[in-house]
Amino acid sequence: MKKSYKLITASIFAASGLFAQQQQIIPCFSDEATKSFFAAHPEEKARYEREMQNAALSNGYTNQRGNGNNQVSNQTFTTVDTIPVVFHILHQGGPENVPNSYIYQALAEVNRVHTKTIPDTAQIDVHFKGVSGANNYVFQLATKDPNGNCTNGIIRYYDANTNWDQTQTPFPYTWDRTKYLNVYIVKNICSGQPCPATSSTGGIIVGYTYLPGTVPAQYDAVVYNYQFMTGTNARSMAHEFGHWLGLSHTFGMTNSAGGTSCTTANDDKLSTNPPAVACVGVTDDTPMYQGAFSTCPPSTPNACDPSNTANVQNIMDYSSCPKNFTNGQITRMHNIMNSTTASRNNVISAANKIATGIRNPQPCVPTPYFHASSRIVCTNAPITFSDSSENAITTGYNWSFPGGTLVSGSTLTDSMPKVTYAAPGSYAVSYTASTSAGGASITKSSYIDVVTSVASYNTAFTESFETASVPGTDWSVSHTSSTGVDWAVTTSAAATGSKSVMIDNFSNSAGDTSILVSPTFNLSAIGSPALTFKMAYQQKATTNVDKLQIYSSSDCGATWVSRFSRSGTALQPSTVSGQLTTPFTPQSSQFATYTVSISALASSTNAMFRFVFYSDPTSPGNDIYLDDINIYNSTVGIQDIEAEVGLEIYPNPSSGNVNIVFNLSEKHNISVNVMDLLGRVVETNSAKYYPSGQTLITIGNKSVYQAGVYFVNIDVDGQHISKKVIIQ
Repeated sequence: MKKSYKLITASIFAASGLFAQQQQIIPCFSDEATKSFFAAHPEEKARYEREMQNAALSNGYTNQRGNGNNQVSNQTFTTVDTIPVVFHILHQGGPENVPNSYIYQALAEVNRVHTKTIPDTAQIDVHFKGVSGANNYVFQLATKDPNGNCTNGIIRYYDANTNWDQTQTPFPYTWDRTKYLNVYIVKNICSGQPCPATSSTGGIIVGYTYLPGTVPAQYDAVVYNYQFMTGTNARSMAHEFGHWLGLSHTFGMTNSAGGTSCTTANDDKLSTNPPAVACVGVTDDTPMYQGAFSTCPPSTPNACDPSNTANVQNIMDYSSCPKNFTNGQITRMHNIMNSTTASRNNVISAANKIATGIRNPQPCVPTPYFHASSRIVCTNAPITFSDSSENAITTGYNWSFPGGTLVSGSTLTDSMPKVTYAAPGSYAVSYTASTSAGGASITKSSYIDVVTSVASYNTAFTESFETASVPGTDWSVSHTSSTGVDWAVTTSAAATGSKSVMIDNFSNSAGDTSILVSPTFNLSAIGSPALTFKMAYQQKATTNVDKLQIYSSSDCGATWVSRFSRSGTALQPSTVSGQLTTPFTPQSSQFATYTVSISALASSTNAMFRFVFYSDPTSPGNDIYLDDINIYNSTVGIQDIEAEVGLEIYPNPSSGNVNIVFNLSEKHNISVNVMDLLGRVVETNSAKYYPSGQTLITIGNKSVYQAGVYFVNIDVDGQHISKKVIIQ
């Protein structure tokens, strides 16, 4: 099949600058989804083809599991009718877990399209103004679930299927399709596994669904990419809802918009040339043509039907200027919704409006939840908070931001207040969501991490976790599952010294995302910056697809760029062999060293890094350990610092004092701290500048030391060295 996926610089359907960096946008995947379904279920294809042959609705559609009665003629529909909708948000704690405001914005735009109240209807091509109209179906969030319980029509699921493989069916959470239009919001839509790492689509799929009657009930839903929900992007959702209501693409049920050939496949059964199916009571007002892809060509006669102008502005085209449905399309949608096809007539019945809470809704108390536009920000950078509550549509909002300041124009009773924080640190947020039935509150401690726009470190840095707390002054952590685990310092294994940082993934929740965030660095002061770290990991089974990914940010965490990624069998280093069905505790020799290219950040004055571990979405693998995270001048090296300062430590072991000797060729700023195995500071020599020549620092005074193992932590111009000493 011919594909017309194109590299475009502006998103399809007048998208914002979100996709301005030459992304491949595939507006709709309904045709491919249907073909994939029929290939997997030939019996359903045979059933559908039999119905196509044996019966026809007045709009050219088949009976499709119904008798096709209750048809309506081609007319203007002035009465608004309501369709109950439920949104199922599949997420892993990322931006795909969209706030409620995104749902409200998307539905508002969809309803403007279907009621012909979008502001640009005056720009509809003069050739089609007379045959375009208002569909007057309004899509409204349900307030009762299938069991009659309270809902706001927005349900969230922590689910790895947010990377949605279009070939995986049926849908796991679909409510009764005879009562609701089900919409799945996901992070990625792919065709084939693994998703999204490998996909046969080669681009970003906006959404897809199936025409009424083509699939059984458990497959009947719209799947939609979260990135296309705001502004006029949501007209893509109006397009998918058009399919759910029974419309084909204006260029035929294919994905070859913008092609050059003209065949009967380029017909949506509402065209005048040729009328492939008798369309009783339906105006043939969408001429046959090849379709437009991402552009908005002028209104000229089209090659498929020279006697007619192409309706490039049609919602069911792929052009960048969607504005109208035709009266023929509107009649078709009403024919479908008033027929027994896929039980669509029950969806708009008066009894169902009561059952789903569209009519006579009862007030319920919300289950409070909220989102922030970013959880890591620079000081004084604005953060937008949004209501994401469930169980009821929130009507009252009350926020508390200890340590924060409202941006001018925002109040504590706004649905989306903006807040800034003047000082670095971790901050809690409290929120109360309410309706006329009452309110409920939630508090998230250490929810916002604020970092200074001035880097914490201006010189090379080595972290061996011998003295660092996690979370602590330098390192912050988070995870996305309420039952997941965080990164934590451990004494059970280390590449050097006695400590490392690890994820207890053996006991982790499937699909959990655990994040370790570094302090900030002025890399421009380091020279030619490089990043290395040591890692140990062993799979539990060869099928495990745990993943470690490292990102960098130069804007206090507002945006992140991937710098390193390993998963599955590639995550296990060559220093570890085989699989282990018990918790993994590595030897120091099993830690492997990895290098991350950060040369692109050489000019950054405020860079930070995050180490993100993704647990296998089906079954967590085994534990992972990190140690000796180094950021240094690659032209000097890490170990060279010891040679550069001529470091010597003796005697070791010692029954008395231990000498730390520096043979300096130039002035250096040096500090020495000694800690015991419990992380307690035993002795401190504060930082100061030492001149060139030999410098002696003595530690180990028996009056403050007991026999045992200690760690000498030496800082030379911001670069760290950790050495083990034994006092007998």
